Amino acid sequence: MSRKRTLPSALEKRRIVIVDNHPLLRRGLKALINAEPDMIVSAEAANHRDGLIAVAATQPDLVIADLSLDEGDGLGLVRDLRSRHPGLRLLILSMHDSLEHVRCAFAAGANGYVAKSEMTEMLLDAIRAVLRGEAYGAPEA
Repeated sequence: MSRKRTLPSALEKRRIVIVDNHPLLRRGLKALINAEPDMIVSAEAANHRDGLIAVAATQPDLVIADLSLDEGDGLGLVRDLRSRHPGLRLLILSMHDSLEHVRCAFAAGANGYVAKSEMTEMLLDAIRAVLRGEAYGAPEA
């Protein structure tokens, strides 16, 4: 008797919230993530306040946030999310690729960091690693 492998339903997929102030980037990320069989974007936000609201409303497994946001910054969002939702996984996606930015993101409570310049090659790997509980892109001591 052969078992038929079924794709996860929307309720079984890992839920992701995207917080970035660029609508076109959010749209592209959403399309990329929603094309995966095990993930779905549950909400999007353009700023800190709306990001907090989206997370509270959808209870995602992961938040992907930019460091540069309208009305606030990504580090502040990471700190707020970490204090309000301690088990939430947080991945920073940023145009900044300096070691200092990476260190600040991890110090604020991020679980992963991907520079936008490396996004196409690494993003899905980074998402899955952070969802598994691994640190991704962490600076070496």
